[in-house]
Amino acid sequence: MTRLLALFFRRSLLFSLSLLATVSFVSMVQASEASEAFNYRDLLNYRGTPSTMEQRDQQGNLTIPAVYMDQGAWHGFHLPDTPTHYGSFTGPLFIAQEYSLHLSDSLQRLQLISGETGQGVDLAKAERVEIYSEPWGLVQRFGFAEFALETSLAYSDKRTAIISTKLTNLSDTPRAWRLSWSGSPFTSHPKLAQYRLIDKRLLSERAVTWQFTPIDQTWQIQLDDASYRLQFEQAVTISTQGSQGYRADSQVLTLAPGETVTLRAAQRYFHTQAEAKRAGELDWARVSEQLAVNQARWHNRLDNLIRGGDPKSRRLAAKSMMTLLHNWRSPAGALLHDAVTPSVTYKWFNGVWAWDSWKQAVALAHFDVALAESNVLAMFDYQFDVEDPLRPEDAGNLPDAIFYNADASRGGKGGNWNERNGKPPLAAWAVWQIYQQSHDKALIAKLYPKLVAYHEWWYRNRDHNRNGLAEYGANRHPRHGEPGKPDSEAVIEAAAWESGMDNAPRFDMNDQLRVLENYDDEGRLLGYSISQESVDLNSYLYAEKGYLAQMAEVLGLESEAAAWREQVGWLGELIRSEFFDLQSGFFYDRRLDGEDSRLMIAEGKGVEGWLPLWAGAANKAQAERMIARQLGPESFGTLIPFPTVSADNPAFAPRRYWRGPVWLDQALFGLQGISRYGHDGLARRLATRLVNEAQGVMSDAPIRENYDPLTGEGLHCSNFSWSASMLLLIYRGWLGGD
Repeated sequence: MTRLLALFFRRSLLFSLSLLATVSFVSMVQASEASEAFNYRDLLNYRGTPSTMEQRDQQGNLTIPAVYMDQGAWHGFHLPDTPTHYGSFTGPLFIAQEYSLHLSDSLQRLQLISGETGQGVDLAKAERVEIYSEPWGLVQRFGFAEFALETSLAYSDKRTAIISTKLTNLSDTPRAWRLSWSGSPFTSHPKLAQYRLIDKRLLSERAVTWQFTPIDQTWQIQLDDASYRLQFEQAVTISTQGSQGYRADSQVLTLAPGETVTLRAAQRYFHTQAEAKRAGELDWARVSEQLAVNQARWHNRLDNLIRGGDPKSRRLAAKSMMTLLHNWRSPAGALLHDAVTPSVTYKWFNGVWAWDSWKQAVALAHFDVALAESNVLAMFDYQFDVEDPLRPEDAGNLPDAIFYNADASRGGKGGNWNERNGKPPLAAWAVWQIYQQSHDKALIAKLYPKLVAYHEWWYRNRDHNRNGLAEYGANRHPRHGEPGKPDSEAVIEAAAWESGMDNAPRFDMNDQLRVLENYDDEGRLLGYSISQESVDLNSYLYAEKGYLAQMAEVLGLESEAAAWREQVGWLGELIRSEFFDLQSGFFYDRRLDGEDSRLMIAEGKGVEGWLPLWAGAANKAQAERMIARQLGPESFGTLIPFPTVSADNPAFAPRRYWRGPVWLDQALFGLQGISRYGHDGLARRLATRLVNEAQGVMSDAPIRENYDPLTGEGLHCSNFSWSASMLLLIYRGWLGGD
């Protein structure tokens, strides 16, 4: 018996020590996560209060720097920038199918009222005020001597934001308070004075629902039977305020000393009543678990993404990740997969573009493989095939851009959807980079035949003289004229769009740049090429062949892999011999003139000339000559390196879109190109200079579409996804030590 008691006490002691160790370990993990979370506070500036439905700068960006969105939601929020809105989250912003607009200055404005005096509490008089963001939500904390108030916002699902209000009695006696919320939507769009946003305001026991007035203003706002719903978990008394506003009052809450109470509300936005029905009623019993799972997901993303580097570099990587995820939209309308849009804060960028998607997917794969895969699939949902009723001749190609609304020719009402042209072939690169992170052979099996069809389309529809070098061009389209009578201006415009470099000098219209019609053997018009073989396009195709060869090997298709490698060989020879000028030491496009052609040396150097290095098509001597001669400040070594047009090009205009500003995808390709040929130290120095000199990149300012190469000023669109993607890849390549 004594031996049994001794054994029992020994086991009890071991269990206690084990439990203590476990608790200590969990505490250490929680403390570590809390410390790490603190390092990623306030990555972007969400502060601002909208005063109208649409408040933009001259370039089309929302004037409030950033908007917090998560889980692919179509509505988001800001932090207050004045004490007037303390305790409330300003907004919300909602996306009216294709346009981001504000619904209110603050739809759930909080007032804390003393239960003893009936007076409102001025939160600006708190002894401690903390207002900040974390990757997984927004937080406001107000500390008084006798109580503490905290409000937080996080997403429980793709249509639901949860606002939690926590009140703690810090005094040594019971205290009573009442919480009150109120708000009202904006009445009309500033450019549509006669339009009234709200059709109906519906009140129920714990909810207010605003039914929007349907409208189809293609370039301003599009709504069908959309609705916005505010609902409370606990019992509240709801009354009307004004024509469309409300007020919701809690019961008087009496808290014992040290007691805490938390009240929660949900804000939900639905494009249609059918969408609302599919989402179902909110299950409050699951909300806490959903919020915890989502926060854990954010921690996992950070763990996957961050690979060393100094604190500023790690914050840059996290800020880039957040920019991408704020631009993430879940399926709605014609968007069938989760996808990342270019920018929720820019008026025209709430759709999905092909080559944006490829670049975004490569970055997403480093922290969210599932979203990276979905981002690619969203575009391939609309790959054309031979059964396509509109463009069977473009089987294998994809639209340039897809939106919530399909084009009218597809039975939709969209104006932004574009099938006039394609985009540069980087899809195989994206899929292979995803595979490098996921090792998901099923993805390769699913997409390999689609990628092959996409690749072959370029040679069928964009190689006018069948010499193995493709040209940018345009699809058959009503805007492009009839067979034998092309609208040259429209076709050249679409061809420049197809390159992605919309207004680059190499696409300037003149007598030498002509439109070429491409026909199949049966005399059917397939589309158009311009009289110019582009070095970047053929370098992309060279890289694609290499990736397709690797995919074929993964799938055990050895003969196909060998055929792709053979094509890599002959296309590499063509790129080296047809696009490089030995005297100036650079790669140029080639202008066609009947049977003759010339390198476009007179038109000056463009950043496209670095693509043979990125793809690995240049030989060692060509690469060394370029690196030695073209990275001075008078060429591509400007303050922000790799301007889209060389600084010594007569057409150089440092602030004009593709005529000089630094686009970070091209900068990344340049950095990867020089690193590939043995100059990684130089690439690291240039990358470090880029992130340090590009305005706002290392602060909480929004990531811009492009940057002035001479001053570093951020230009054009704000919160731009592919810039964020490239900064993330720059971090992984040179700043973090991956």
